[in-house]
Amino acid sequence: MPDLKTNYMGLELKNPIIVASSDLSKTAEGIKRCEDAGAGAVVLKSIFEEQFLVEGDIPDTDYSMYPEALDYMRSGGLLEYAPAHICKEIEEAKKEVSIPIIASINCQTSSLWPRFAHQVQEAGADGLELNIYDLPIDPSYSCSSHDAQYVNIIKEVKKEISIPISVKLIPQISSLPYLCRQVAEAGGQGLVFFNWFLEPDIDIEKKTTYSRKGKANFNQALRWVGLIADRVEADLSASGGIRGYEGIVKQLLAGAAAVQICSLFYQKGLQAIGELLEGLSSWMEEHRYSSIEDFRGDLSFKKQELSFRDLGEANNYFRAQYLKVYSK
Repeated sequence: MPDLKTNYMGLELKNPIIVASSDLSKTAEGIKRCEDAGAGAVVLKSIFEEQFLVEGDIPDTDYSMYPEALDYMRSGGLLEYAPAHICKEIEEAKKEVSIPIIASINCQTSSLWPRFAHQVQEAGADGLELNIYDLPIDPSYSCSSHDAQYVNIIKEVKKEISIPISVKLIPQISSLPYLCRQVAEAGGQGLVFFNWFLEPDIDIEKKTTYSRKGKANFNQALRWVGLIADRVEADLSASGGIRGYEGIVKQLLAGAAAVQICSLFYQKGLQAIGELLEGLSSWMEEHRYSSIEDFRGDLSFKKQELSFRDLGEANNYFRAQYLKVYSK
């Protein structure tokens, strides 16, 4: 039986399958079900700054939001998401499970990132995923200023906690490899490719705009895992679009240390974890690999450049059009 252990952001996982942030990992009971189904780790359902406001002891002046909205949340509109509730779920889960529990937070107010990070660490989280997202729409706001925001958040959080940190990235970055290096140098131990969001659309009959659920792009994640693997000092996780064990194998070959899966488990149930692990084990046995480290990253851009330079196979990671145009 092949050894499926892997190391992600300094945490040892019994296998590379992480149940991604979702309702499946919202409660201690849900986390236990994930472990029983065979998951290597879980990312808690992301909690947002707005949900934390119900704690009630944060001055209104700290927030750039309508007072009516703040009053609504503090009066119990989002009470089920209060920080005490989230921390309690982590505490309860840690009594029942042995797999790593990675919390996930999103803030808009810079001073609150370290505060919330400290809370989840105290509750017992094994790691923290920073769900950083800001859509720049000001033409005068530079890409360097946008990147600096990531670095500043990580540095401030690192002052408050000792558990490992990962950053969930978006693909719409002017120079993603540069940002990845900055994140790693600032103390981020993990990089997650990618976050995905609601997408805008237009009803041409009603002449109104609305939002629809976005879709994960497996091959986009595969490209950047392959390009970044072993070129920055951080472990990589691929998120989105995995439909079978083949997708896991591909991401591992590209250089990922783990994969995050959600939609598949909604479609087929958590029992799909066992099927994925069986498929991964069978593939490893067929190819005579005794551990994941025996093949992880074998098809990354870096390793292919070293091994197959004359064949040009590594070009497939960055070739987006018929003509090869790229810069170092």
